[in-house]
Amino acid sequence: MSLWIRNAAIATMDRENPGADSAVVVGDFFAYVGSDRGAEAYLKEHPQKDLEVLDCGGAFLMPGFNDSHMHFLHYAKSKLGAVDLRGTKSVGEIVERMKKGLEKYDPAAGLWLLGEGWNHDYFTDEKRYPTAADLDAVTTEYPLLVMRTCFHVGVLNSKAMELIGLDAAAAEKMGAFAGKNPDGSPDGVVKEHIVDTIKANLPAPELKTLLNMVLVCQKDLFACGITSIQSDDFKYTPDGCAYEMMRLLRDASEDGRLKVRWGEQALLPTKAELDEFFDRKGLDDSYGNRSFKISTVKLLTDGSLGARTAYMRRPYADDPSTRGLPTYTQEELDALVLKAHENNMPVAMHAIGDGAMEMALNAVERARKAMPYVHPRHGVVHCQITDRRQVERFRELDVVAFIQPIFIDYDMHIVFDRVGRELGSTSYAWKDYIESGVHAPFGTDAPVEDFNPMRGLYCAVTSRDLNGEGPFLPRQILSREQALYGYTAAGAWATHDEDVKGKIKSGMYADFITVDRDLLNCPERDILAAKVTATYIGGEKVF
Repeated sequence: MSLWIRNAAIATMDRENPGADSAVVVGDFFAYVGSDRGAEAYLKEHPQKDLEVLDCGGAFLMPGFNDSHMHFLHYAKSKLGAVDLRGTKSVGEIVERMKKGLEKYDPAAGLWLLGEGWNHDYFTDEKRYPTAADLDAVTTEYPLLVMRTCFHVGVLNSKAMELIGLDAAAAEKMGAFAGKNPDGSPDGVVKEHIVDTIKANLPAPELKTLLNMVLVCQKDLFACGITSIQSDDFKYTPDGCAYEMMRLLRDASEDGRLKVRWGEQALLPTKAELDEFFDRKGLDDSYGNRSFKISTVKLLTDGSLGARTAYMRRPYADDPSTRGLPTYTQEELDALVLKAHENNMPVAMHAIGDGAMEMALNAVERARKAMPYVHPRHGVVHCQITDRRQVERFRELDVVAFIQPIFIDYDMHIVFDRVGRELGSTSYAWKDYIESGVHAPFGTDAPVEDFNPMRGLYCAVTSRDLNGEGPFLPRQILSREQALYGYTAAGAWATHDEDVKGKIKSGMYADFITVDRDLLNCPERDILAAKVTATYIGGEKVF
């Protein structure tokens, strides 16, 4: 099939040809981008038998959005039945929502009762985590786990603790990663890699059920104009089944059922897992195809700012008893990054606190010095708390900054309390990254945040929260062009796809969307109300 796009206001993201009003699609690719007259001449020289005409009526048209960091399998699993705890205002409200969830719970399915999305900073009474004692008011018969909105903190009821063997001795071995009562017994709170391990070992739906949910949930992405994602999913499959899930996703992409273009950020937190990955034949960034591939190795170096588990170089300003929780020593992290680097495979490291950021940058620097003749596109995910020198090191080391502008909707209200005004004012340095030449693809960390790109765009170009409060850091406000580029072409670069997608340009995939208003010129608040009216992938209309 061929398509002639006419009468459109095209934002190409191609700096050599930034604007156009017409384009021709032949098969999966753009064959011509420019003016109506030029398209007419192209079609006269290259006639198409099955040509369809898309008259956009002057509508805004741009490349499809690329969310550079999310957890799409987690999103799909959540839609299978996790209780929504977003917006809860107290521990008591968490308990009441979980009681309602228990009414729909089927013990015969063999699954745990899960709840997701609470944030103690929004509680109107005690700003504390729930505990096992609280959750036992829901049930002591069935296992229950509720996760904070960041998914770096979870809370178990007594039945869940019994099933996983979390007693006083086990809690003592876990150190700061497990909460404890005054008598040393576990209080049900678990953090960071302990939560990840529990999630990975939970009873889970069959892989085919999970795959079907993924295929169904694509429509949610397409409705938001998202045509590509980079997703961290290895710990959201049943334990030991990650590679089989990757095969199912790859096969679904090859037979056309999985249409979204997917770069897997493979979470491999231990040396044993990393060794196994590289020992398996064909498992590197060439695995898969142009619609599904493994794009990076993912590592978690610390926690979250809201939970005060992000690792800082100095104690938290509002809790001097802690600097957060580093996942690795510097030596351990260096070894993991070097292992990937030796295999010319990029690493994307979750780092939020400036202490974790320093460790991540040090690990990249040491790997680059050890083997300067290979140059994988290493990156840091989140990049929240930084000083100016760390931002400069991103450019010097050629490190990708995977950023989530939507994070300031919440973080702007806590960051100065958490880390102090001096350090907070040099953080969330999006413009500094971009204008120094650092590649800075945008994402949302969904389901931590809603993956609707309009929310992140608004935060990026205003430095305000979604209610309009701010600006938070005026010097980091991005232009509309910079923000749209971050959500499109920058994401393609991060997965080595800059020659095939992310722009409306001859020779690139015809992945594009139309929007009901001009995102380059509409009033700022109108960005939040903007709606995607159509989404195309490879020239095929999917929404």
